[in-house]
Amino acid sequence: MLIETTTENGRVLGIPAADPRITAFKGIPFAAPPVGALRWRAPQPAGNWEGIRDCSRFGPISMQETPGIGGGFYDREWHVDPDIPMSEDCLYLNIWTPAKSANEKLPVMVWIFGGGMTCGYPAEMEFDGERIARRGVILVSVNYRLNAFGFLAHPELTQEASAHGETGTNFGLLDQQAGIRWVKRNIAAFGGDPDNITVFGQSAGGRSTWIQVTSPTNAGLFSKAIVQSAVLDSGIAVYPDLPDAEQEGRDFLSSLGVRTIAEARALPADTVLRAALACRPFRWGPVIDGTFLPESPVKAFASHRENDVLLMAGNTADEVRGLRPAGTADLFREKMAAAYGDDWPEFDRLTHIHSDADLLAYYESPAFNAFEIGNHFAAAKRLECGGKPVYLYRFDPEIPGDDAGSFHSSDLWFVFETLAKCWRPFRGVHYDLARHMCNYWTNFAKTGDPNGPDQDGTPMPDWRPVDKAYMNIMLLNEQQYTRRETPDPVMAFEMARLDRKK
Repeated sequence: MLIETTTENGRVLGIPAADPRITAFKGIPFAAPPVGALRWRAPQPAGNWEGIRDCSRFGPISMQETPGIGGGFYDREWHVDPDIPMSEDCLYLNIWTPAKSANEKLPVMVWIFGGGMTCGYPAEMEFDGERIARRGVILVSVNYRLNAFGFLAHPELTQEASAHGETGTNFGLLDQQAGIRWVKRNIAAFGGDPDNITVFGQSAGGRSTWIQVTSPTNAGLFSKAIVQSAVLDSGIAVYPDLPDAEQEGRDFLSSLGVRTIAEARALPADTVLRAALACRPFRWGPVIDGTFLPESPVKAFASHRENDVLLMAGNTADEVRGLRPAGTADLFREKMAAAYGDDWPEFDRLTHIHSDADLLAYYESPAFNAFEIGNHFAAAKRLECGGKPVYLYRFDPEIPGDDAGSFHSSDLWFVFETLAKCWRPFRGVHYDLARHMCNYWTNFAKTGDPNGPDQDGTPMPDWRPVDKAYMNIMLLNEQQYTRRETPDPVMAFEMARLDRKK
């Protein structure tokens, strides 16, 4: 096995996974520690080291609320270790490779974790990359800065970044990009193909994936993307412009009791973290910065300005429970109206949604899924310009436990095929579904098509891409079958536009 290899910064020594045919390299630095003067700077190049670096342990997690002590839902699910190391010095990635040598050119999957841009880490137990690697795919998980450390904006930061030719906010997203770029430059040393990279993520990681897909600074960086349970754009996923974000940055410094960025950089990380956690929910997140993120993803797709990558996207059936804050329907209408411009009245006519009350009734109906509607929109826009195929899915098995339903993030155990690490009493049908899902995901990474045989050589259920007649959605549950659906209102509008252009 490929236990030792050379990166651009030095030699690294991995460790055999539970399956000794897989080697794990953990805690490889892909950027300089973002501390001191580099707090709130775009990621800088990692330093070189002498000798062989021991890569048998994960790097520290990003600054966030201590896992496992809050008593929340995910503290029981996988945030179980309150003693996991945490530090500002957190820009490390992890690699699971099945390669025996450095010349195998295996497909690569780069994972971006979720957590609302405020928590999460690659060392979560469900993200073990061994089962993906056993299918002949290299799995890379990338850490990134969160909350105030990852998404502060301030006029001083904007000015400083301009002097360096950098972006002065969205540091967490820039960390992800730096990790992907590191993979592009270095993955051949681990047996990977730098021209066959798939970026995928879930929840905030899926939202990040949408952003990486639409950022003009990523053209040609990766070839495929998988978006799991992420809102393309709605009242849940807001995108403040830079002046508004800078004003909130001024307010944040005031809450810290300082006036300048230099003073804020001198504060202990724990002090900054306490203030960041005290902010309102969804305070920290992506900013329309004019360079890395010049517009929201939905506007990029509406104007066909996304990068030319193959797409798979989907969601769990029950994840929107509790995720519809007051006023979200109005925000959604406002954003979609902005995206459609003069076509918005035509949307009303074709979809029979003529008023805010109509839209609110639709938005709050059981059939609506804020995550799914964005996936439909992106697929429709791809069809409009004759773009590459888009594969959609809905994850809808019965998850065992005392909280019925396919809840937000329940698909993670299945994608990584790590059900045995979970406390839930999964049965054989769940293990079959997990095996199929891991097959679909890795097949897509290999060829851009999720279809292929199961481990015993029998064909898996056929997964058809979206076409202009209907949404083809792979329903992933205990039975597994492809479901043909009539379009939702946004999709109906897009299809009508297609018909008018014929």
